[in-house]
Amino acid sequence: MADTQSMAQIPFGAADHSVASIPLDTDFDARWSAWIERGRVHERRVQRRFVIWAGVFATGGAIVYALLRS
Repeated sequence: MADTQSMAQIPFGAADHSVASIPLDTDFDARWSAWIERGRVHERRVQRRFVIWAGVFATGGAIVYALLRS
């Protein structure tokens, strides 16, 4: 069965000051730029590792295929 309590009992509105207590961050843009740059560096590193390992597996697969084929 559905709960039929009124929404009027739930406190919300202007009395909720939790958002106002968060201090403003003055150097957010600098930290955000650094975060984005670290992400780009990580992405390049992961792509490079993927390409290297894909080449290793492809070469190993070709060798195994050549040995089993003959």
